[in-house]
Amino acid sequence: MAKATPVLWKHDPNPEGHLPIWLRFSDARRTLYSSLGVYIHSRFWNPLKRKVRKGHPNADEINALVQKRLAAVEAERIRLLTDGEPITAEALKAVLQPVKAPGDFFSFADAYVSDLRRRGQVREHRREKAVLKKFRGFTGEPLAFDRITPRLLHEYETHLIEHHGNQASTAASNFRVLKTLFHRAIREGHVAQEKNPFFQFKPRKATRSERPKLTLEQVRALETLDLGPGGPDGALLARVRDLFLFSLYAAGVRFGDVAEMKRKNIRFDGESARLSYTMGKTGKRQSLRLLPQAVEIIRPYLTTADGAQKAPDAYLFSVLDGYDLKTEDQRVNAIGSQNAVANKYLKELAKRAEAGEAAMPAKLTFHIARHSFADLARKAGWDVYAISKALGHAGLAVTEHYLAGFDGDSLDGNLGALFTEEAS
Repeated sequence: MAKATPVLWKHDPNPEGHLPIWLRFSDARRTLYSSLGVYIHSRFWNPLKRKVRKGHPNADEINALVQKRLAAVEAERIRLLTDGEPITAEALKAVLQPVKAPGDFFSFADAYVSDLRRRGQVREHRREKAVLKKFRGFTGEPLAFDRITPRLLHEYETHLIEHHGNQASTAASNFRVLKTLFHRAIREGHVAQEKNPFFQFKPRKATRSERPKLTLEQVRALETLDLGPGGPDGALLARVRDLFLFSLYAAGVRFGDVAEMKRKNIRFDGESARLSYTMGKTGKRQSLRLLPQAVEIIRPYLTTADGAQKAPDAYLFSVLDGYDLKTEDQRVNAIGSQNAVANKYLKELAKRAEAGEAAMPAKLTFHIARHSFADLARKAGWDVYAISKALGHAGLAVTEHYLAGFDGDSLDGNLGALFTEEAS
């Protein structure tokens, strides 16, 4: 039988970091939510008693509101029972938040995307804004929720792939954003559950494309290019090579993490060193013993121009030195700008390396260092778990999208043998 339960929703904090109180409606088939429009700090919520603690200045008023809503739900449950009607989560929720007449999808979506920026989620804001721009260009606006049908989504998919030139995987990522927005609109009562077009529409399955990567021979070709001395005083081309090879040797560190890496992220124990940092994309902590090749690259970057040791909070590679980084927007823009510069010079490196016997990928980019690490680890016999740990993936499924079917050992043990001639 369906029931209503007060909960503190942990996924939508307001700018002050306070969380909303929702009523959760659940039955054997589904779970729905209805917002009370009240936000509190998590320390004031009693999860056992499912009420606001007395330390909150408005505890009595908020708890009274919750009880009033629960009483209305209970009255509806009794009515449904008396009338012999099914007591479902949807029926109980409807008494508090009846489904509104279908409104405009873009008005709802734009408000949500704007809120992402307000909460500092700059990358998500940009991604979803771009998805909506493409969808808006196809449908025009306004776009009522009830116009978003399985047929419309199929037509849009065809447009993306056959006319916009997107791969099936890119189209699928666009639909994931649209699906998330539609489900959120259902949860907030803007459209009925039965109007959900994603029950019937499934995007085309993407064929797994070949990821560009370097062989050990190609890595050696980059290593041996005569570019003059590296380090902070070297030519820009040599410094870009330093960044790329460091990423490769350090288990595919992403460009943004290399750019934001600070002196304190490197700890030495004699001649060996350990890299510990938080991944910008996932927020996961990563720690690994650096290969001798990586240690050799970073040594010139550990000191200032006058030979003094860099301060702990100083950027290791000085990629972001000179930028105003007070806001998240400024930080993302600076990293993006420097990544573009690095990729431009990587193309020049690829051209020079091709003068040798190793043919380089047509378009060498910084992310290929990450692909190359994963592929070289696979060839060295690492198992999926070891590679996943090294790359800092959220789960094995993500790693298996890169590659599958290996055997190996622990991260530190495997790193020591990876870039040797025996591994080739």
